[in-house]
This record gives sequence, C-alpha cells and structure tokens, in this order.
Amino acid sequence: MIPTPKDAAKVLVGKPLNVRKDRLNVASFVVQAALALRNGKPKRAFLLLGAASVAPKHPAASWLVQGAVTANDVRKKLF
Repeated sequence: MIPTPKDAAKVLVGKPLNVRKDRLNVASFVVQAALALRNGKPKRAFLLLGAASVAPKHPAASWLVQGAVTANDVRKKLF
C-alpha cells in the first residue's frame, strides 16, 4: 500500500494534521493582497481582501475570484 500524506503526518507529528482548507485559503488571499499592495496595485489588493472575507462562507466564490485573477495575470503575460 502506498503511504498517504496523512500517514506521513502521523509518523512526523503522531496524529493526522488537521489543516482546514478555508483558513489556508484566507491566509493565501491575505498574503497575496499584502504583496499586491506592496507592489502598488491597490485595486488587486482590495479585490483579494474581499475574496478573503467571503472565503469562509462561500468557498466556491472565493475560488472563482482566485481563478479570475490568475486568468487575468496569464492574459497580461501572454498578450
């Protein structure tokens, strides 16, 4: 049987890690917003902060915003 990441966590920590995806998603949005604000992109920063505030209640909406921001970045780099 192939070990899973939970098995690895059990070996390292003694029990499976209980990482909540919504908290990780909110933390990711906040860090991205801070970097955007630092780089002089306030519109993007406030969009990401808005997505962070919506993420715990409506994860699909936050993923949609994240996908739109990523698609916009790809569009700008390609064209």
